[in-house]
Amino acid sequence: MAFTALLLVAVSVVLPGGTGTAAFAQDLRGHGGPVSALVVEGGKALSGSFDTRVLLWDIGSGTARRALRLHEGNVTAVAFLPDGRLVSGGQDGRVVVWGADGAPERVETLHEAPVAALSVAAESVASAGWDGRIFVMDGDDAPRQQGGHDGQVTGLARLPDGRLVSVGADLRLVVWDGGAPAASIGLPAQPNDLAMAGDVAAVVFADGALRLVSPLDGVLRERFLADRPLIAVAAAEGRLAVAAIEGTVWVLDAEGQDPPLSIAPGQGPVWSLALAGGELFTGGGDGIVRRWDATTGDPLSVAAPDDPRVAQLTADGSRGAEVWRACAVCHSLGPDDGNRAGPTLHRIFGRRIATLPGYEFSPALRGMDIVWTPETVSELFEHGPDAYTPGSRMPDQRITDAGDRAALMEFLARASE
Repeated sequence: MAFTALLLVAVSVVLPGGTGTAAFAQDLRGHGGPVSALVVEGGKALSGSFDTRVLLWDIGSGTARRALRLHEGNVTAVAFLPDGRLVSGGQDGRVVVWGADGAPERVETLHEAPVAALSVAAESVASAGWDGRIFVMDGDDAPRQQGGHDGQVTGLARLPDGRLVSVGADLRLVVWDGGAPAASIGLPAQPNDLAMAGDVAAVVFADGALRLVSPLDGVLRERFLADRPLIAVAAAEGRLAVAAIEGTVWVLDAEGQDPPLSIAPGQGPVWSLALAGGELFTGGGDGIVRRWDATTGDPLSVAAPDDPRVAQLTADGSRGAEVWRACAVCHSLGPDDGNRAGPTLHRIFGRRIATLPGYEFSPALRGMDIVWTPETVSELFEHGPDAYTPGSRMPDQRITDAGDRAALMEFLARASE
């Protein structure tokens, strides 16, 4: 059975634009499940996860600026539109276009199976699904089917001239001109992902091979990197990044000729990849996006400097301060820090749920009658958001140790005031 029939493998969409290498870099920590989709562009990252959420990140600070939740199931593909809007595809077959304010502008259930990949150009959004179909939405026009495969589509990208390229379980690579195939290349094994390096397709396969395929001339070169399935590939800046199911990642030149640089991120399966600004970003089974030097393979992530005011509060090394660090990815504490992916927790105690001005709470929360106190916040983490505040965009996470919950409440009582 093809590997993609067993697990939801998400394609990584890599767009032009780098992040620049800072003096320090932070891992992006905020998802409550494996990071299944990832794209990086100009200082921002967009990630999707098995936790059903899409997170928009500021890479420089390592903080999540928006948390978007609408999909029912895994988020399997994400992309930036050129005008700053966002696109996501999911296990539910939906394609969602998100406005600049984080609100869903358009929701289309295009596929009868999970969305495998997205590809954007100008205002055109193309999606490919496990139902074998490819759809295109141009601006506000109604979606139209544009091609498909006999079986799952497992990868979708574009040639420099804008034409779509897809690979599928029918062992074909197809170039689409409108709704008709302009070229069709037979493939020797099951493809799991696709990225374009100029006019050459970099395709990874279940037999452990990376193959460079010309839409005109067929397979140009193959390189066996593993004896297990390769599940993700990214291409940018003259480099390719490839991930295998057991978690190894390789970086090599776009010609596939130089000896590959091998990296062991230690994240379990690496489901998604991005290359930008000389960095490699890996989205793993641990729910973290980690950062690496794409030339040396060295990890770039180090602990970020604390806000001076919060650092003073946490200088005692208390257990509550340590527990808080996981919350700081999405929440701030200072009076002038503002909202991140979640609302600021400045003066949280005594505030009624979903009443903080300037933050767009989900409708489910606005209908609840909860006042945040040390007791109610502790109960939130005891039972988890899905049970305590159903409909929240917060990832389902619990603090099972009563002592850790008490320590966090004591810290919040000091730091949030």
